[in-house]
Amino acid sequence: MAKSQLLLSLFLFISISETISQSIIQLSRDHDDVYCSSWRFSEETNDVGYWDHVPSRCVSYVQDYMTGDGYRSDSEAVASYALGFAKTVEIAGDGKDAWVFDVDETLLSNLPYYALHGFGYAICD
Repeated sequence: MAKSQLLLSLFLFISISETISQSIIQLSRDHDDVYCSSWRFSEETNDVGYWDHVPSRCVSYVQDYMTGDGYRSDSEAVASYALGFAKTVEIAGDGKDAWVFDVDETLLSNLPYYALHGFGYAICD
């Protein structure tokens, strides 16, 4: 290997090592919307673990989401996908077919409960 290729390889190795050792994504504590959006996603995918209240820095985010266009839009999108799927199901017609639903936030909105309990700031039960 030529000396110039060796030096270039060494330079690239050092540069890449330095880049990898630093965090690529750095969020300051001032980015509550980004943090709270990530928290909401993690909670919705059941990756937060046990929790009994919304993080205090996310209460206004949750309130804005649930009382604004976000919650309604998400609910309409999910309902549309569910209806589209339901239309593809072939019913046997033998009287033994059944639909089973998760009522909580599927057929029943928790919005009134959240409104009465500080949009998750109070301990959820």
